[in-house]
Amino acid sequence: MSSPDLFAGVALTILALTSCATTEEHRFPLDYQAGIEATYQPDRAREALPAYLGMGSDLERRGDFVGAAIAYRNASLSARVLGRLQDALNTSQKAVEMAERSKKPIHLAITLVGLGHIHIGLNAPQKAIPVFERAAHLARESQNPGPEAGSYSGLGLAYRRLGKLEQAVEHETKAVAVLEAAIPRLTIESRRFGVEGQRRLAGLERNYAEGLLGLGWTHANRRQWEPARLAFQKALDAGNRIRVPQVVASATQGLGIIAARQGDFQAAVGQLEEALRLSQRPEFVARTQEALGRAYRGMGRLPEAEAALRQAVAGIEDLRSLIGSEELRESFFEDKAATYEFLVLTLIEQGKGSDAFDVSERARARAFLDLLGNRVTLSRVRSQALIAEERALRERISALKAQPEDSPALRRELELAREAYRAFLQRVRQVDREQSSLMTVEPLTLSQVQALLPEDAVLLEYFVTQQATILWTVDRKTVSAISLPLRGPGLARLVQSFREMIASRERQDDTQRMAQSLFNQLVRPALRGRTFRELLIVPHDALHYLPFQALMSAPGRYLIQDAPLYYYSSASLMQFTRAKAQGGTANLFALGNPDLQDPTLNLRYAEREVRAVAALFPDTVLLTRREATKATTREHSPRHTILHFATHAELDETDPLGSALRLAPSNSDDGRLEVQEIFGMELHASLVVLSACETALGKLTRGDELTGLTRAFIYAGTPSIITTLWKVSDRASYELMREFYQHLKAGRDKAEALRQAQLATLAKYPHPYYWAAYQLTGEPR
Repeated sequence: MSSPDLFAGVALTILALTSCATTEEHRFPLDYQAGIEATYQPDRAREALPAYLGMGSDLERRGDFVGAAIAYRNASLSARVLGRLQDALNTSQKAVEMAERSKKPIHLAITLVGLGHIHIGLNAPQKAIPVFERAAHLARESQNPGPEAGSYSGLGLAYRRLGKLEQAVEHETKAVAVLEAAIPRLTIESRRFGVEGQRRLAGLERNYAEGLLGLGWTHANRRQWEPARLAFQKALDAGNRIRVPQVVASATQGLGIIAARQGDFQAAVGQLEEALRLSQRPEFVARTQEALGRAYRGMGRLPEAEAALRQAVAGIEDLRSLIGSEELRESFFEDKAATYEFLVLTLIEQGKGSDAFDVSERARARAFLDLLGNRVTLSRVRSQALIAEERALRERISALKAQPEDSPALRRELELAREAYRAFLQRVRQVDREQSSLMTVEPLTLSQVQALLPEDAVLLEYFVTQQATILWTVDRKTVSAISLPLRGPGLARLVQSFREMIASRERQDDTQRMAQSLFNQLVRPALRGRTFRELLIVPHDALHYLPFQALMSAPGRYLIQDAPLYYYSSASLMQFTRAKAQGGTANLFALGNPDLQDPTLNLRYAEREVRAVAALFPDTVLLTRREATKATTREHSPRHTILHFATHAELDETDPLGSALRLAPSNSDDGRLEVQEIFGMELHASLVVLSACETALGKLTRGDELTGLTRAFIYAGTPSIITTLWKVSDRASYELMREFYQHLKAGRDKAEALRQAQLATLAKYPHPYYWAAYQLTGEPR
């Protein structure tokens, strides 16, 4: 291979077309490096996307598959930086198709590297690995170290995402080694190409610096502080050499975080403040402020820590429109919930329990929005135009904030954009306040929560961190906050052990001892000296799996025997469930034991259950076996005040929006009523009962607004939902549900009717396995 060919491959191939350049091609040159440069600013990327798409389409029609591959690949880069990952995937796949048709291995390697990064951005690192491996093979065969190193870096990132840090280090080390060997040779070659050669070499050196940054983060994840520091220092030197401020800022940030992890907080503060001076990219600022807050907290400077962490939280919440972007997820920190966690702890340590409660509620709302991401299909049809408008406004604000210069004109434009967004949100609140809550973080404050609490009710809200578990005890007039000596991993093990004991249906004495121990650790500190008529539990993290009703307040006495219990995934949900309260005559839609075309999934007592329940209500629609389809459910459910499902649930903790109730398949669908479909339903039910298996076990995140069937049904229109925490006994479920509806029809409220049904079942089946799985989320009346 000749030197010019080698240089072109390493520098990501700059292509000059023989035809006359169009105006768009002057503004956005048709070469790979220009595509990268177009992503440096969001406004530039927003203009580049349609320009490169148009070039790609035109070149494809003309049969210029190399040019089309470059254009589509550049369009994909712009779409990715704008957070439009589905568009990025489509154009990246188109780029690979064009490169395949060109029969040029170097172009295929480059486009495959781009496709691999899209898969990672879509949280599919497993799909990315074979793509990067193929790209590396093609690049090696073509003797092109640029895309070869890019393939290795991509493999390192994929393995890091999968937690396979040894493989990550191996590939990232190879990427750095390939570039370290190539850059000196190409430095000499670049002199033959003048200014263009220097530009290409700078692009390659940027790849080298970014490879070092990736290696540094992987070493840091392995707690290998000195190798991490060396990698960041090399990246810093490279960034200064090529004069790319963002690379310098990222390397400085990495050095600051390593210094903090090693206990040198003074040095960490200096480096992190320098990183903030160098880059004002919103996502970078939020992450750096979090690290700065940790460093100040390590120094015992709690007011400064609080200020930095509050800025970090504000920055995270200001990035709503970019939540699908890979940039937001690619970081040393595992997730954004840690920022809220450190802020809560910092506030508690300063005696600011009420402020900490408000942050806890923000964390739950933030985690819920993170899980929704850009999946706007969840929302009702009437909200689609609002969602599109919201995304455009937020993207505009993010683009303005990402501008490197600071001027009065820019500040004014940013303020106008923010005013437009505030006016938009006010308009959305007037149309649909709950829809507004799916767009931005709008939790209730502590005083607003207190105003919604019933008289003589006590709210227990938990917030689990890696250092302690915070417990707030709230009634209408008072609030207290304490730190419990239970940490995240240890608490999760306790909850798991208790659940395993219940599931075994044996070792009754051991189960009761643990039930008393958990009560003493988690509930007794909150209830000393308090009288209460009902308990409202807001769990967090692993505590969502804990049946509080099965804890024992005294030997031989379960908490459910003291008072009715009900749950919320966040206290802020009360503002929506209260508004959904339904009155009027009860009429029932009951579905049981659908034909799932698998005899092992038959629920014999479920069919008896729904028939017994239906007999209590004169105006009933009852569906079983083959009639119990998704289509009939969607047809009948909006017209009834009580919806009862006695069927299996299928939960997906990796994609909670794909969790589903299993209904009978038909010619038009597979019978899975998914969470994302339930969000789009229009219900008018006072109560939904999911007498199914494990319906309450939605996705648990560290920030933790429980996402699952409960939240979907509440959004769809019901204020109250009964779910189960584990695979329930078919026979016991039948008897418990019959009792529940008899008490409900006799006039008891929902929480008390469920309590009486559980007490009746407890009397017949004393072990908590048979009755404690059921819990009410939402309005108790």
